[in-house]
Amino acid sequence: MPDLSDRAIVLGDACVDVMVPMMQIADRNNVLSPSDKTLEPVLSAGGTGANTAAALSKLGIKTAYMGTLGADYGGRFLLEDLKQRDIHSELTLIDENSNTVYVFAFIDEQGERHPWAFPRTGVSYADYDLEKIDLSIIRKAKWLHSSGMTILFDGTLRKHLPHIFKTAYEAGVPTSFDLNTRVNHLDKLEPGIVDAIRQTIPYVKYLLGSGQDEFFSFNPQDDWRDSVRSFKENGRVVIARMGKDGAFLVDADREEQQKAFDVPVVNTIGAGDAFNAGFIAAILKGHSHSEAMKWGNAVASYKVSGNSARHTPDEATLLSFLRGAIDNSK
Repeated sequence: MPDLSDRAIVLGDACVDVMVPMMQIADRNNVLSPSDKTLEPVLSAGGTGANTAAALSKLGIKTAYMGTLGADYGGRFLLEDLKQRDIHSELTLIDENSNTVYVFAFIDEQGERHPWAFPRTGVSYADYDLEKIDLSIIRKAKWLHSSGMTILFDGTLRKHLPHIFKTAYEAGVPTSFDLNTRVNHLDKLEPGIVDAIRQTIPYVKYLLGSGQDEFFSFNPQDDWRDSVRSFKENGRVVIARMGKDGAFLVDADREEQQKAFDVPVVNTIGAGDAFNAGFIAAILKGHSHSEAMKWGNAVASYKVSGNSARHTPDEATLLSFLRGAIDNSK
């Protein structure tokens, strides 16, 4: 049994991102030929869970990925990526009978993404065989994080998610969960997804998501901030990401809103995952909630300025970015 007491565990999805710039495909002036290299899509490791794990590892947090990959090219590609990033993979299962997902992300001229996932059946990360691991590993972990994206496809992980979080939470392991449903009304989700998330939330110390749609969807209020506030019971810390407007945090004692950093936007894929990693890393390094929110905003801002979900900083680069942002604001 591996000892992961010094590692943050990220339970979640791992996908292969295929990024295609729409303006290149449109080629309004007919400058490019079909054989032009600039038309080739960019292949990279992705998935909300694996993105957060990769960003955490780059920030100096020892990390383990817990999830299922297909026994196919995509699965091999992702497993190799985990190894290259020094992400522990003993909790990563390989399923011979499922498919690794490819997310085709069409990027518009504003850098916004338009994703489309394939295949949509037999998805590897939707299942996790708990009989193949010892849950005592989770009880000794440094942190546990996951996201709603992990259970958007029907599979056994929907059933297991609340139990896994309860196991960690009751053992005193800090837990975080990103709603990440990407809808503003729960009618757009299968009831099984909503039930699994509602059953998981009581075992979540740090709850993240998009304020104006995801938190609102779970508890609609005239002011979406009241939707966010409604989740702060039992000492829970709630962080609502607001895109270019930064983030809004509510804990037992106070509320705080921070602006995002002003950067040129190239590609927004993985921005929320990057924020999560920055926030978690800061808490694990002993920083306050306010500083953790600043780290989250900074890592997300750094990410959107590059053309990859994995365009995230190491700690030295992050601190340099923060110093530069402070200097520029004077």
